[in-house]
Amino acid sequence: MAILTAEQVSFSYQGKHETVHAVKELSYAFDCGELYAVVGKSGSGKTTLLSLLAGLELPTQGQVLFQGESTAQMDCDKYRRNHAAVIYQSYNLFPQLTAEENVMYPLLLQKMGKQDASQRAREAISRVGLDSAHLRRYPSHLSGGEQQRVAIARALAIRCEVILADEPTGNLDEENTEKITDILLGIAHEQDRCVILVTHDLSIAARADRVLELRDGRLQNPEA
Repeated sequence: MAILTAEQVSFSYQGKHETVHAVKELSYAFDCGELYAVVGKSGSGKTTLLSLLAGLELPTQGQVLFQGESTAQMDCDKYRRNHAAVIYQSYNLFPQLTAEENVMYPLLLQKMGKQDASQRAREAISRVGLDSAHLRRYPSHLSGGEQQRVAIARALAIRCEVILADEPTGNLDEENTEKITDILLGIAHEQDRCVILVTHDLSIAARADRVLELRDGRLQNPEA
């Protein structure tokens, strides 16, 4: 069974002058062990779809299912905390916390002991290619690529089945974009996670296992 499924999902909201139909009757099943790239022009519904998959928004029609359970019937904060991590283009790190503390934070919310949380955080930070020298650094003392690796390490540490990334390389140069893509592919293939990323970068899409193209809120290649 697919880990995450969209069933005839539509989402509309009231814009300034008219109702906006951001996603229209979209159906797709996502599996673990693969990296999915969601592409399309600005306004095509990419970020809205990611928000629906993350439970940040609920469909106005249809349903999103995680392991067969609708996001409309679950505690979506708990869903993101335990099962579906979201990685943002802007990193969303706490500026007053060190890299290690940022990765530990969701583990402490899960009531994990501080020592165990620190050990798991250090393992995750090492896995994304950062060394012990980065542990005590604050985000302001990290490069953009390093901050994004810390954000990915935070998602890795909580061992979510699903990782959702919104333009994770949008603020990075070509070298760091390639490194982040390598990390995300490794997470999908070697750790059997479902990784779904929104991107405008066709070089990233070319490396994905599957590419989903959205156009005007509709999925153009449902058999991808």
